[in-house]
Amino acid sequence: MSPRLLVLVPVVAALAGSAPAVADQTAKTVTATGNAEVKVVPKNRQSNASIKAAVEAAHRAGIADALHDAHGYALKYAKATGLTLASIVSVSDVPATGVGYYGPGGFFGPFGPNQYCGTIHRAIIKVVNGKRKVVGTKRVHRCIVPPFELTTLTVTYSAN
Repeated sequence: MSPRLLVLVPVVAALAGSAPAVADQTAKTVTATGNAEVKVVPKNRQSNASIKAAVEAAHRAGIADALHDAHGYALKYAKATGLTLASIVSVSDVPATGVGYYGPGGFFGPFGPNQYCGTIHRAIIKVVNGKRKVVGTKRVHRCIVPPFELTTLTVTYSAN
């Protein structure tokens, strides 16, 4: 046997003999999800930077309400199962997944993530022989302000 192999034999034996880490099966937890919806109010509705800052501010403002909402649900779940809540074990920021302006990761519009202003094509409509007809398109600059920011948090509590 080579000297390198002789050095590896005790290491492999020690690793094989060690027990794998096992989670404590007696630990009890309660997990609940809370939501908060905060209106987005930018200082300048025609500025992407202003709208983005307002969205971020609305998200931060919703954190306390989402935590409070999750705590309320956790209390109900704990009571229903005969447990009492203890300290928070973990908090997870879950991306919004809803309908309308929100999708995976939050607001999505015609300009992409975190882009609230851009150029869109608008139809030019004329009445020809009594009927409305599209005769061309024009490019226009638009800013779209999301109506609200949804903050969703999943909170896990230890329980007794």
